[in-house]
Amino acid sequence: MYEEAKAFASPKKRERLRAQARFEERLLKICQSFLEQEGVVQRRLCKRISDFLPELFVFGGYPEVPSDNNGAERSLRHLVTSRKIGGGTRSKKGSDTKMVLASLFGTWRAQGLNPFFACRQLLTSPQL
Repeated sequence: MYEEAKAFASPKKRERLRAQARFEERLLKICQSFLEQEGVVQRRLCKRISDFLPELFVFGGYPEVPSDNNGAERSLRHLVTSRKIGGGTRSKKGSDTKMVLASLFGTWRAQGLNPFFACRQLLTSPQL
């Protein structure tokens, strides 16, 4: 179904949104019987699908949204490699600080800003 949803294309937004709704309905129909059965292993997955259903086929209605999260995973890969090589920050506060800084610098890069100048501007701007 994912491959079928990925392959769907239409220049008309209304058709794309209808197709997105159809994919959501089909997937929920597959999961429905498992949601009602106690003790089946598929229930946990189907519960997650049910909870996140509106987010699963967004790419069908909006072609500018990627159908996978490869870009997000690639943007975090350097942090994981750094943690594995360096052994991490060894404290919750250090990890939190590193993640906030990584998020800021990554956002600035994604916006096409120079991270050095953006950081300097943030540090020198008056706080509200």
